Amino acid sequence: MPKRQTQKIFEELLHSGHLAPSARILHDGEFNLVPISLDAPPTLDKKFSDYDEVEAEQPEVEPHRWINHLEDILQPKIMDEFKDYWGNSQEIMGDLLVFRMEREVFQFKQEIAIAKLKHAKKARLALCDNGVGGEFRIRQLEPLALRIEDEILDVEQIATLSKEEQQKHLSTRTLVREHMRSIRIDPNKAYYSIRLGAERWRSVESAEKLREILGRPLSVSDPYCGVGPALVHLLKRRGLVGELLASDLNPDAVELLFDNLRRWGAPNIPQSVAPLSEVSPGWRVGVADALELTNNSELKGSTDLLLINLPHDTMEHLPHLLPLLRKGSPTLVRG
Repeated sequence: MPKRQTQKIFEELLHSGHLAPSARILHDGEFNLVPISLDAPPTLDKKFSDYDEVEAEQPEVEPHRWINHLEDILQPKIMDEFKDYWGNSQEIMGDLLVFRMEREVFQFKQEIAIAKLKHAKKARLALCDNGVGGEFRIRQLEPLALRIEDEILDVEQIATLSKEEQQKHLSTRTLVREHMRSIRIDPNKAYYSIRLGAERWRSVESAEKLREILGRPLSVSDPYCGVGPALVHLLKRRGLVGELLASDLNPDAVELLFDNLRRWGAPNIPQSVAPLSEVSPGWRVGVADALELTNNSELKGSTDLLLINLPHDTMEHLPHLLPLLRKGSPTLVRG
């Protein structure tokens, strides 16, 4: 039937009891196919006589959860034995799927990765998060499943790819969108969590209230800025940020920060990683140790809004950072 008549005929079939249960409307060019119950009479009511009956195959219903895909891979006995440990701790970052698992089911990490990638149709690479490590607390990510076009490869199949193909397809550099803003990230090089997006948005709301109180653009310092996720929302608000200090001790994070700042339209951002410097009047960006910022007398008492994204050592670092805050007017510290 013509698409414009679909709703009317659907309702009439439903009321007459002839609509197929749990079946979906199918598309056929300019027409739609409405499923008829197998129990319907060979000849339908006269009001349906203008429409042709055709045979069509209903596609299989896609599983609603990744665990349904896992049930197709592992034996029911295994699924039941470990039913308390499958969990669903994961983050979608652009085309990356990063997940954690309980140690009790670590032996099934390959199957879990494939099941998750089958469910997440837009994800390219499934990586197991084995915790953070190193000086900059970077995620230890293990690639376990890769999608190339319509095929999903496991670890053994990935190993058969050439080094060039592996370098290309296993790249963890990707673009994420957060509150309608794009951010370049690489979780193998700099920490980023999409779960903190709501907290970053609340920082924007708090910053706007502070601007209303002060009646001018803010001087913002983000000495643990990473790739800059907290800054993108602040900078997109016209007239919210006046002066800016954006730094991180991780050079890889700063490289991504510079990439993001350039894409967000910031002027005079260096093309390569560089120490903290003033790139425009009042704008300082680059590699720096947050604990040494107050050694620069120009930075003392210059900040209205101080962002501290350092969940484990905030209280230890805070005394070194408070001298950055401006005196004689309201200021704000956000974690």
